[in-house]
Formats: sequence, C-alpha cells, structure tokens
Amino acid sequence: MEFGLFSNGERGNPVAKMTYDEDLAEVVHADSLGMSEAWISEHGTLLSWEKPDNMPSADLFICKAAALTKNIRMGPGIRPLPFFHPVQVATDVAVCDHLTGGRYLAGFGLGIGTGGGQRGELPGDRRVMMAEAIDLILKCWTSPEPFDWDGEIWQGKNWHIVPKPLTQPRPEVGIACSRSEGTLTLAAEMGFLPLMSWNPATDQIRQMLEIYMEGENSEIPARRSRSRVARVVYVAETDEQAYKDLENVDLGTPWSGGRLDHYIPKGGSRDDVTMVNLMKSGDFFGGSPDTVYEGLKNFYDDVGGFGTLLIIAGRNWGTWEQRKRSWTLFMEEVAPRLAKLDADA
Repeated sequence: MEFGLFSNGERGNPVAKMTYDEDLAEVVHADSLGMSEAWISEHGTLLSWEKPDNMPSADLFICKAAALTKNIRMGPGIRPLPFFHPVQVATDVAVCDHLTGGRYLAGFGLGIGTGGGQRGELPGDRRVMMAEAIDLILKCWTSPEPFDWDGEIWQGKNWHIVPKPLTQPRPEVGIACSRSEGTLTLAAEMGFLPLMSWNPATDQIRQMLEIYMEGENSEIPARRSRSRVARVVYVAETDEQAYKDLENVDLGTPWSGGRLDHYIPKGGSRDDVTMVNLMKSGDFFGGSPDTVYEGLKNFYDDVGGFGTLLIIAGRNWGTWEQRKRSWTLFMEEVAPRLAKLDADA
C-alpha cells in the first residue's frame, strides 16, 4: 500500500490566499514525510456551495507546489470535463506535466450540474460529453500529426497541441468514480486510476472495487493496486487524545445531498453523526497508532484490498500542529505496517 493526501479543500476562510497557503503547507509536509501523491479538489465551478476560498483551478496550485516539493506527484481531483474544451484540457495537462518534471497526474470527472447559465447550458448529456472529451484528449496527446475531429459535441480541423506531454506514452489519469457502474467500468477499460471518495461506506467501496475489477484492458489491466481510496484518518498518542482533539469538529457540507446519511445509526438522527462517534464506530479512523492500524487493516480486508490510501486534508479538523503531528505519527508508526500489504497478491 502507498499513501497520499486528498486535499478536499473546505476551510471557510474569508480570503483565498489564507486557505491556499494552508493547503500548500500540508502538501509540502506530506512530501517531506514520503507520501507518494496528493489530489487537489477543484471546487468553485458552478457549485451551489461556492465560498470565497474555493479552489477553481487546481493546476495553478499544483505547479506552485511542485517548485516547493521534491517527489510527491499531484493531480486535480477533478477537472470536470463537460465544462471545458478538451483541446485546452489536453494542453493544460501537457504543460503541467513539463512544469512538474513528470510529477503531474491528470484528474477527470463529470462535475456537477448542467451549466446553470454561468457558462451557458451544456450542449449535451454530461456522460456523452465526458466520453468524447476523453477520446479527444487522448488523441491530442498521442497523435503524431494534426488531425480533424467530427464528434457529436466538438468539431474541428487540423487540431494539435504544443507541447506534447513529457510523460510517454501519456500521463497517468485518475477518474472520479461514484457508485455508477459506467464510470467504474470506464476507468478499467481506459486504464485509468479509479479515485474513490471518502463518503461511501465500506460495503459501497467493496462493490465499487468489484465492478472496477470486472473491466477489461489488454494493455493496462485493472488491478486493485491502481485504486485510490480516500478516508478520514487522524492519529494521536491515545484514543482519548484523538477524541478530545476533534470533539468540536463541524463536518460541514458533506451533509448537503445526504452524503453522510448512511452513517446515521438506527433510530438516531444527524445529530448522532459526529466526528468522534464516527471514529468510535470505526467508520472514520481515529485514535492511537495501534487503533488506526487495526481499523484500516480491517477496512482493507473488508473491501478486498486497494492500492493507495488518500488521507483527507484541506480542512480545519484540528489545528495545523495537530494535523502535522497526526500525519507524522501515521507515517512513522502506522504506514510501515500497512505498506507491506499487496492488493494484487
């Protein structure tokens, strides 16, 4: 198993710079600890919960972070393809690939909504648009000569991009996967990395991984080691210290749309779904190094194994010093035991 961050930015600062600086400090610390990758949430594009410190352009953040880190790979989590021209996306990825020295990970997804008038209504179904955009982007990256394109959504002649990506034959691509069978199958068939959010419960993650593993690609087979699963992880010296540190945490907008409703205990209410209760129930992983290791190992076994654990970052869950201590304890006392797990064995 490998380890990284999913910087799911939501701090609520009144000035974006404050949040961006905090997010950047977390990525730099993760790199210093030896984490392998970081995915930066791209929020603010036509969302109903836009805030002053949203991150609408993860690529700019990633290129700055690349200059301050040494090894960590980074990607947007995710660029909503239906809202951008595919040739521009292909170009942006190629430039970021060069600027990061090959440490860039492309991140694709559907996004939310149908345009809302802010960019004009989308000209087609989002899934149709995403599928065509992916084909066009891959063509831009790999075609040795300019080409014509006559698709359902986009048409053009003599298309090409400069520069071509640094990473050959193409950059690695992650794709946001929900419980939708179509997206999971697409990830497998295209040889993309499946990115799984921190909201789904254990049984949902298990089902998603099973669907992904059924997909076929002769060149890049679906393997559990290629899957990325985001989870809430917080390590302190003791269980009691972890509960004390996070007892006043506000879980925030995940309540919108009922994305945490499946954690409501039988006969309970949303008031029962607190950070501490979720850690005590084992749905979130918080406590001493031993407690967190045992919880994550059980989760890993229950879902059938996965490749990279992405720890949720980008939120003011605890102070910066507490989060820094948590990740240091995790990488020193928990990660070495989990690193031995081989999801493909």
